[in-house]
Amino acid sequence: MLLLRNNSRFTTRHTILKKALTTGAAVLATGTVGHLSTSKASATPSTLGFYPSTDIYGRGVFHYDADSYGRATRADAAVTTGLTYGIGPDRDGIFGRSEVGLDYTLSLGGVAPSSFGVEGQKRLTGNIKTQLFNNDASATRVVAGIWGIGDAEIFAPNVAYVTGSRSFQFGRVHLGLARSLSDRSVVATPSGNSDRTNLHLGYDRYFANNKLQFAVDYYSGKSGYSGIQPTLYYYINDKANFGLGLMRFNDSTVAPARNQVYLCFDYNFGGSTPPVVETTPTPETAPGAPATN
Repeated sequence: MLLLRNNSRFTTRHTILKKALTTGAAVLATGTVGHLSTSKASATPSTLGFYPSTDIYGRGVFHYDADSYGRATRADAAVTTGLTYGIGPDRDGIFGRSEVGLDYTLSLGGVAPSSFGVEGQKRLTGNIKTQLFNNDASATRVVAGIWGIGDAEIFAPNVAYVTGSRSFQFGRVHLGLARSLSDRSVVATPSGNSDRTNLHLGYDRYFANNKLQFAVDYYSGKSGYSGIQPTLYYYINDKANFGLGLMRFNDSTVAPARNQVYLCFDYNFGGSTPPVVETTPTPETAPGAPATN
């Protein structure tokens, strides 16, 4: 779910995944039935890869994303689609920018959630993010939010976080803390690991005239949603992008596989597009990210 920046998320008991291959950018879902498949859920805020970044969609901007996780080209972990909306106001300072979003789980573990009794609103997960501090001169921002807001029946992790970022000539760096508000049983892996407090590290940089972006983010600990995901994004224009990444969970027992291929499509509509800059852009000024400032 990038394009803003992208990036959000859904989890499964044996896996945690985030984006879907049919529409936009940033959501996660996984699971199957019984011991072989249980799913956790997450919803899609603007992210670097799997986890929320300090990017926030601009006021009046809708971000549509479709994401999938699975083994190789098989979307057998999770497929989701979602909308995130920038509610503003666009100014510096606390609560200066905010966004809200919903994701809908199309499939978990390669099958529709209805196959194991999950219907209607229980297939929805939400997210909210707000700015705590922003200084464009120092390229510094701090945000707080919650992602993966949902029902325990789909193993929604309900992760609260505070994350800060700063841009340098070599790229942008993220550092933050996150805590799952769900019970340990919801975020536990098949081997029983359920670390609910996580250190967040992230990095991203544009190149090739801002047509490509490399991003990587990481949550520490062993749980159904913690791991590392490097992702490469290609920007078609100032509104749309595709992403290809690899999610590697910290716990080797996560199913259907520890290593999962991530595919996404993102599209922004509404709002206004900022001017293209000549220097190395931050996510707010890059042509692929018209919605963030």
